[in-house]
Amino acid sequence: MKFQNAILVVVSLLATCGLAASAQVAGKLTGRALDPSGAAIANAQIELTESATNVHQSAVTTNSGVYVFINLKPGLYRIDAAAAGFSHLTRTEITVPTGETVGLDLTLSVGTAQQSIKVSGDAPLLQSATSNIESNIAGTTVAAMPLNTRNFIQLTTLAPGVELPPGTQLPRINGGRPRTNEYLYDGISALQPEPGQVAFFPLLDDIQEFTVETNNVPAEFGRFNGGVVNASTRSGSNAFHGSLFEFLRNEDLNARNYFATTGRKPEYRRNLYGATFGGPILHDRLFVFADYQGIKQLIGVTRISTIPTMNERQGIFTGVSKIYDPSTGHIVNGKLVRQEFPNDVINTPLDSAALALLARFPTPSNLTAAANNYTRTADDADHQNQFDLRVDGAYKSRDRAFGRYTFYNEVEQPVTPLPDGSGAISGTVLGTGGVAGLSYVRGQQAVLNETHTFRPNLLNDLRLGYTRRNNNIAGATLNDTASAALDIPGIPTNGAFNNALPLFTFTGFQQIGPSASTFSLYQTGVWEAVNSVSLTKGGHALKAGIDFRWYQLNTVSPPNPTGSFAFTTTGTNQQGVTSSGNSIASFLLGQVDTFQIDLQESKIRPRDHIEEYFVQDDWRVSSRLTANIGARWTLHFPSTEKTNQGAVFNLQAQQLDYLGQGGNSRSARELHYANVAPRIGVTYLLTPRTVVRSGYGIVFIDQSGITTPFTTPQFPYIQNVQQKTLDSLTSAFRLSSG
Repeated sequence: MKFQNAILVVVSLLATCGLAASAQVAGKLTGRALDPSGAAIANAQIELTESATNVHQSAVTTNSGVYVFINLKPGLYRIDAAAAGFSHLTRTEITVPTGETVGLDLTLSVGTAQQSIKVSGDAPLLQSATSNIESNIAGTTVAAMPLNTRNFIQLTTLAPGVELPPGTQLPRINGGRPRTNEYLYDGISALQPEPGQVAFFPLLDDIQEFTVETNNVPAEFGRFNGGVVNASTRSGSNAFHGSLFEFLRNEDLNARNYFATTGRKPEYRRNLYGATFGGPILHDRLFVFADYQGIKQLIGVTRISTIPTMNERQGIFTGVSKIYDPSTGHIVNGKLVRQEFPNDVINTPLDSAALALLARFPTPSNLTAAANNYTRTADDADHQNQFDLRVDGAYKSRDRAFGRYTFYNEVEQPVTPLPDGSGAISGTVLGTGGVAGLSYVRGQQAVLNETHTFRPNLLNDLRLGYTRRNNNIAGATLNDTASAALDIPGIPTNGAFNNALPLFTFTGFQQIGPSASTFSLYQTGVWEAVNSVSLTKGGHALKAGIDFRWYQLNTVSPPNPTGSFAFTTTGTNQQGVTSSGNSIASFLLGQVDTFQIDLQESKIRPRDHIEEYFVQDDWRVSSRLTANIGARWTLHFPSTEKTNQGAVFNLQAQQLDYLGQGGNSRSARELHYANVAPRIGVTYLLTPRTVVRSGYGIVFIDQSGITTPFTTPQFPYIQNVQQKTLDSLTSAFRLSSG
């Protein structure tokens, strides 16, 4: 476990304030009811109405005049205040952003209930209720910004301390790893345990707004090492609204490259289209919102490779390399000495398996060049489909609930350097052009939320969620097992993907076969249950709750399921002769430098369970001073494997102790009980235009493997076997002999 300490002192000036304070997943509105002299009004009746849906909530001020409304959907609200001996007050156009605590004091004038005062205007920008720092991006801003790929994550860089490294789609917050931030969609985590990605990104047109928590995050939030990205999705309202859109990119609209004045412009076609619709099912009670977005993309990609020349394929290396006959080696004065092939032309029979593989290299597009002599241009195809369906409802004034389901699907066929699917592809982990083979990605999330008000100062909020991500990748395959199809004896056939084309690498040349880890089947899932109880009493706004998560991983992903054969100068070089030997010559003679294979017979199913408990008190000590005091207790239970596929090496007995067998534990570690993380913050309203904030906090997060919570060793159920040259002169074995 690793913890992060954060101490922050911030002075915010109203004239430059772009930061706001926050203390929860949803919005919060709090303040005091005051008489004209500034004294507190107890037992005032406060009613809050959401402008879009006309859903009502009520509260009664405490003896300190404090009222609190929590778990609010982001949007516009109207507030009404009434008390005996005072005129009725109505405030409209009050904005409650995602996750923010909005402070709004209500000053009532002396009068009768029949008298009414109406004020239109938002709450003050300067907030003094909580000590943490966040940046809020409204949904209208998100939808209006001209974002390439329309991914809202790019806007997180508007928050201080946030950077989006080139070639990545997850941000760094305060220097933390991108994959160790928390990503919440409607209060449910979208971060997957392995390989540490979010299941999907919400559509821009589905985002009501989002916030980035960067400093002194309250105890309600956990499981992060940098910050929290907290997004709220849109809901329906009492009015019907919809939209249709399409964004088009086409090479015919692009300017010609300055250095490519002739010829056909590379293909670049991207159609991004979709629709939204929302409205009432039952007026003032039940609402629906749905959206869809599709992407059809073809981008011309050019791959340049170095492949064997026509002479090299015939064993002719005259003027290229000095090559030596591996069958003539003998020891002279402690050195291995070989005879050079006459005129550096191989005059012995070539390896039969190598000759068959050689046919996988296409004819060079430049017959006179020895390097960068093959160019392939083709279309990288990427198709995406995503939709959301959300239903919101309210029952009287005590119950509010919503349910949302999101589906995301992407299929991408990248351009490989060679036509048969061979070649190394470099790029990002996520996104177009960054997959090693034909890729199928599917993300899904289901969220349920119910908020019940027991009495005006006591409320319970329950959130349930399930998030799932599938990531399946496949490369070039054969019509039989690798051993049978390539006539290379001894390649094991009892593992997964046994018809995958093996990897053959050649020093200085393009490879045959897909890169390592191309063949994989990943399925991750996270069940999450979050419940919190909020109580307002006097100047205290107390909140306590739980955050339970169950992690699942089902995977078959051996890096080299049918083996990796490496060819270097080994076998055709001469000891003591600089720049002797050639990897293609070694290949033609079947001189394998290194062979390795990864074997996995069955699906590995790690399981993990985390329980976290939190308590928070936002104590309004005075009209100027607020203390935010909380703590979060983490119980990360030892991970297991569903069918006990795993073992730990016993140093004393010098043997493997198999999990769950012979009295052994099902896990490889013990439970730690002392992971208590305090969160302390203080906010002081120095002047009406200046707020001072200070905070301290500890966060516990796993560092066992980027973001994976799984710590159970999978050996020997996933094995890596190697056979390599022992002296870098003599090959490990001959290719056709296996």
